[in-house]
Amino acid sequence: WKLLFALVPPTSYLGGWAAFGVSLLFIGGCTAVVGEVAKLFGCVLGIADVITAITFVAMGTSLPDTFASRAACLQDDRADAAVGNVTGSNSVRTRRAAEGGRACAQ
Repeated sequence: WKLLFALVPPTSYLGGWAAFGVSLLFIGGCTAVVGEVAKLFGCVLGIADVITAITFVAMGTSLPDTFASRAACLQDDRADAAVGNVTGSNSVRTRRAAEGGRACAQ
């Protein structure tokens, strides 16, 4: 991934619009690849596409928080930042899930 994004032009070209456009194309391509891998993974294991998609999205949103919490724990003796990160991200996700469930129920 890093090698691919090394091809993004500098922000000094076209006022940054070239970098913006190429980055969007690369992000879209990476998303398509991850989506296909998830679909194939679910197919191999006999899992429905919906379940596989939800699982991959959950992992994609939770893993960065996990690494941020780990870094905060390693840098702070009391790990206050890690506790705040976990509490904040989980409360936001719980609220979003509750709102999504209400929207589906209507």
